[in-house]
Amino acid sequence: MSEKKQAWLLLQDGTLLSGESFGASGSAVGEVVFSTAMTGYQEALTDPNYRGQILIQTFPMMGNYGVNSEDFTGSRCLLKGCIVREWCEAPSNFRSEGCIDQFLKEQGVIALCGIDTRRLTALLRDKGTMNGMISTEPITDKEAALREISAHKADGPAVLTDRPADIDGSGRRIAVVDLGSPSSAAAGLAARGCAVHFAKASDSADELAGYDGVALSEGPGDPAACTEAIKLAAALAEKKTPLLGIGLGHQVLALAMGAKTEKLPYGHRGASQPVIDLRTSKTYPTAQNHGYVVSGLPASAGEVSHQNVNDKSCEGIRYAHIPAISVQFRPIGPGEGQDTGYIFDEFLRLC
Repeated sequence: MSEKKQAWLLLQDGTLLSGESFGASGSAVGEVVFSTAMTGYQEALTDPNYRGQILIQTFPMMGNYGVNSEDFTGSRCLLKGCIVREWCEAPSNFRSEGCIDQFLKEQGVIALCGIDTRRLTALLRDKGTMNGMISTEPITDKEAALREISAHKADGPAVLTDRPADIDGSGRRIAVVDLGSPSSAAAGLAARGCAVHFAKASDSADELAGYDGVALSEGPGDPAACTEAIKLAAALAEKKTPLLGIGLGHQVLALAMGAKTEKLPYGHRGASQPVIDLRTSKTYPTAQNHGYVVSGLPASAGEVSHQNVNDKSCEGIRYAHIPAISVQFRPIGPGEGQDTGYIFDEFLRLC
């Protein structure tokens, strides 16, 4: 058994909670968010969309099946901190390569357990997402800490991933614009035989217009701050290049077409966010990780194609005068039954 040490979480509204420390030591400030996923903590910890945030797992235990490198979403952990009710010190799984405590130490991520995560999640639902400080050192000057927390600004837009090698394929040639988390878009397209080229938001529309289509990837942060990507999307749309937007890419494309975005009170983060396809009236459980939503879509730009069942927010758009579609969720599966991989198929038909 590891030695138990105390740790603290101070929220922007002055709420101070104490628990036990695991993972790395130190202090960090970030936006405090929660995920409702019941499994997949490895994928969440390494998801680039959580960059700079302090993540609460609403499922009460983490680490019971250990960690293994095959299930990572990204190449490293970009969280500032992690909070869970309980972590498992003796994982049991034939694929496990180590325990969650050691992994977080190696990644430099501070973690806290032993607090009432239900109470904490309910507080964020009621008051909305807020900044916080997670620390393994006593917070002796609370007022100074609150000033630091209030002054914290989220990191600006950036390409976060190590640039992967292009993927060969015999089908359509698709450029995936890396907005921070391009792996899910690339995997879905490659599974359909596409040749995938990884591009940057700073690339020109003339360069990318030579491809059969362009996908704008997922990523973290405020979409309005992605000025390069918005300009690129607008230029590609003007050239009638077939476009697919996923996650942040959906928001960027919508902004390029005259829509607006706004911050949700506490975001959509988890593996079972219910989304209805308004054309077919089918509802799908979807994986999502975002804090912003598209609003104010001009009627001339297109129509909302998918809607969140819980809060009725926009989850997808079919555009009116350009060959383009975009969705807020992560398309998965081969496109049959309850799978949402049909989004990739629809995009390739546009190509």
